[in-house]
Amino acid sequence: MQSNVLKRKAFCIGQVLLVLILFSGQSFADISRGQAAILKGDFATAFKEFKIDADKGLAYAQAAVGVMLHLGQGVKRNLPQAFFWYKKAAEQGYDAGVANVGIMYYKGAGTEQNDIKAYAWLDLASHIRGGREHNAKARAASYLSPAQLKKAQQLAASLRKKFDKK
Repeated sequence: MQSNVLKRKAFCIGQVLLVLILFSGQSFADISRGQAAILKGDFATAFKEFKIDADKGLAYAQAAVGVMLHLGQGVKRNLPQAFFWYKKAAEQGYDAGVANVGIMYYKGAGTEQNDIKAYAWLDLASHIRGGREHNAKARAASYLSPAQLKKAQQLAASLRKKFDKK
């Protein structure tokens, strides 16, 4: 019974990472070792493989490392390090990294809780991803005073301007 649960969990995590990676524009050959390891349930090897590419500056791998650190898959759970890797991917305009940075600011997971930054990063994610983070952005906005919302909107505009150039 427990073996089936573990296999199902490994498969689901593998599928999430596969979707993350496929939308990055990287070729399957670039990710086959990490992805193959995930599909086998070998998260430690998958983490090592993705970390190699993350250290090379590949955004999809940085986001994958962030996910694995966030979930504690193949490595000890470490939210500050997950935030670090999500932010590295986000700084390259990688949509999953951008969204996860916003969520982590919103929750205060791995970084300080900051509704202004959460709003701004979720606005950028919503912009990049066609509105998928609109509800999360609205929740962050609901905690802001009018003055804070104005500041958040200014930061959001600044982020959009920066990333629209990429």
